[in-house]
This record gives sequence, C-alpha cells and structure tokens, in this order.
Amino acid sequence: MTSEPRLLVLAAETSGELERATDDLAARLAAEPETDLTELANELWTAASSGDHRRIVVASDATRAASDLAKRNRRRVFTGSVEEPGPNPVFLFSGVGEQYPEMAAGLYAHLPVFRAELDRCLAILDGELRLGVRAVLHLGRPEDGPDGGPERAHARSADLTTLFDRREAGREIDRTAVAQPLMFAVQFALARTLTALGVVPAAMAGYSLGEYVAACVAGVLPLDDALRLVATRARLIGELPEGAMLAAAAGPDAVRPCLDGSVTIAALDGPELTVLAGTVDGIDRAERRLSEAGVPVRRLAASHAFHSPLMEPVAAPLAALLDGVELRPPTLPFVSDVTGSWIGAEEATSPAYWAGHLHRPIRFDDGLRTIWSLPRPAPLELGPGQTLAALALRHTARPESAGPLAAPPLKTLPGHLESSSDLETLLTTLGRLWTAGVPVVLPCPGGAPHY
Repeated sequence: MTSEPRLLVLAAETSGELERATDDLAARLAAEPETDLTELANELWTAASSGDHRRIVVASDATRAASDLAKRNRRRVFTGSVEEPGPNPVFLFSGVGEQYPEMAAGLYAHLPVFRAELDRCLAILDGELRLGVRAVLHLGRPEDGPDGGPERAHARSADLTTLFDRREAGREIDRTAVAQPLMFAVQFALARTLTALGVVPAAMAGYSLGEYVAACVAGVLPLDDALRLVATRARLIGELPEGAMLAAAAGPDAVRPCLDGSVTIAALDGPELTVLAGTVDGIDRAERRLSEAGVPVRRLAASHAFHSPLMEPVAAPLAALLDGVELRPPTLPFVSDVTGSWIGAEEATSPAYWAGHLHRPIRFDDGLRTIWSLPRPAPLELGPGQTLAALALRHTARPESAGPLAAPPLKTLPGHLESSSDLETLLTTLGRLWTAGVPVVLPCPGGAPHY
C-alpha cells in the first residue's frame, strides 16, 4: 500500500476488452488490498503501451481504487479513445486572485523537475522577495532540500478553524508585490514541467499577468528579464492609490450607465460577464446601482483598479525598463489580451505594447473565441483552480463535439478549498490527456514523474 497517489492506466483494442480489463483489475485490487500501487502502476503502464481505448484512475490505496473502478466512478475514473487528429493542449495562465498559502508545495516536494524550475525562478528574484515567496509557499530554505519545510497536507480541511489559520498565515500572499512574482514563477514552472512530461502546448492564452507567462514560455521575454519586469510592475502598482474591481453578470451595454469617469470596463470575460475597475467610491456606487437593477455582482479581491486608466502612471517606468530588454517574435502562438486575437510579432516585440498592457481592458471573451477556432483545442489551466478553463468550456464558440476533455475542466493545481492534493490533481489531468491521445510521458516509478 502507499499513501501517495498513483496513476493507474488501462488500454485495450476495443471498448469491450477495456471493460473486461477494468473488471479484472477491480477484482484483483479488492482481493489484494495490500497491493503495492507503485509496482502496479509500472506494470500497468508497460502493458498499456498499445491500445486506443483507454481508462485511468488515480488512487492512494488499493481498496479505494477497486471501488472506483468497479463503480466506474465518474469523478475519479476517466475514459477516452485515441482519435486523429489528436487534441491540441492550450495552456491558460491566470492572473492573481486564486493564490493561497502552500500552493504547489506538494509538487515542489515530489517532482524534481517542478522544484528545479521554481528554484530557478526564485533565484532570479531579489533576496527579500525571494524569501517572502518561499515563506508563503512553505517551501523551507533552499539548502534544506525538498523536505526542508512542511509538506502540504494531502487532504486539506475546509473547516473554519483551518481557513482562519491559513488566512492569518497567508496575508503576505495577497500583497501585489509578492503575489504577482509568485504566480508567475509557479505557472512558469508548471509549463516547463508539463512540457517535460510530453504535454506541449499548441497555443496559449494569459489573463493579465498570465500573458507575461505566455510570452516568456513563447520566447518573447527571457526568464530573468520577465521576472524582473513582473517584480518591478508589481512594486509600481503597489505604490499607486488604492482601487477596486467588480464582476457583473451582464454585458457591456448593461453596465454602461456606471461608467462615470471614475469607473471603466477592465475586462470582457464573456457575453454576460464584465469586470469593472475604478476608484473605491466609484466601484461602491456601481455595485449599488447594479444590485438595485437586479444584476448579480461580486466584489473582487483586488487592491487596485487593474486594466483601467488608473494604471497609466506605471506605463512610463515600464517602458524605460523594457528599452533594455531584447524582445523576440513568439515561437508559440498566444492570444493577446489587448486584441483578443493571436499576437503578432510586431506587437510582441513592442515595448509600448507591454508598457500599456496594464491600463488597457482585457478582451478574454474574444480570446476564447480565437482559441476555439483551433482544431480540437483542450484548454488546460496552469495555476490554482479552474476559473479560466471553466470560462473556456462555457464559451458560446465551443463546439458540441468538444470531446471527453471538455468536462470537467482540465487543471494542474487544486483550488484553495478542494480536498485533492497537488499530485493527485496533476496526475489526473495527465491521465485524462493520455486517454485522449496526447503523447504524455507517463509517471515512473508508479505515478510520481521524476527527472
């Protein structure tokens, strides 16, 4: 038996053979509850080298795996078939707002490739900021190695006491100066990890800060310059007056009466999902006005009015910093937040584009439409939770024939209230991609990729 999750795979030439193989494995595990899942995962992967009908389950003990397989538990057992052309993974990089203490600490502890890439990012950051990021992620000191700090619990409790403790411990993580470099580093490390495991993106899209990650992965920005740019950007934002943001379940026409000069549209995330940004007083008025009109609204956990004219003072110092950065045409296609279309080489290599990026509204709705124009896209969220992937799957441009990777959303890290561990979440996504024919380098030994 093992306490760590392991990815168990099955493959067969026909669907009938797959069903019989599933029943056989379920019976074997039920009869042998002491089965070493690490050895079994290796055995199953070797046997599954061929066969276009595929099924996976992620489990940490044989009894649970037997039950899930026997019942074909749809929340834990995933089935697919290899078709041509295969799915095209699309990496989605989020902005800030979903981060939480110990985020990705489980991957840092168990996946050397992820740990090496995250350490690479942290080494570029200035000393105080680097230590701040390590502290909020509970990574310990670099010299301590992967076990130097407390490992993330593999079953997060959502009771109020735990939430209160984490909220107190995680105050630092919500500071813009820490949160933005942290999210960049974690998402970049995830992208490098997935690529090492055979999941190569056909395209990418980033939301706000996430577009910087996409640009770096695409070779537009060298990693050291990208991190310094993000850290400087975050510091400059922190020096600006406080602002606020509000999400409204309405289109731009419905929120237009609220645009009084102190409030502007910051993002168009869907036909009926608009984000407003502005002064605190202005957003207070907009919230009251929309609520009185029966429009569902949600105040965002934002310290400033991102993607609004209130961010314009940041543009000039960013432009000066960018003058010393060599910007290169992208080697991978990614969507521009500014236009909602594929970014062109001229835009990607323009300091003015990146300097003005923060005070222009995000056209994520148009960006998702661009993504769904690809053949068989498989949107995959890199970062905590599944907000962007869920938006992609609900988008009106998504075809009915989106395939088995369409739901639930593909994600690489659990959200802050989810009980699944980092490793379980990532292994499940790797397994689902493999069932659809993505050439994943499956884990060894037995479910924990290592390099």
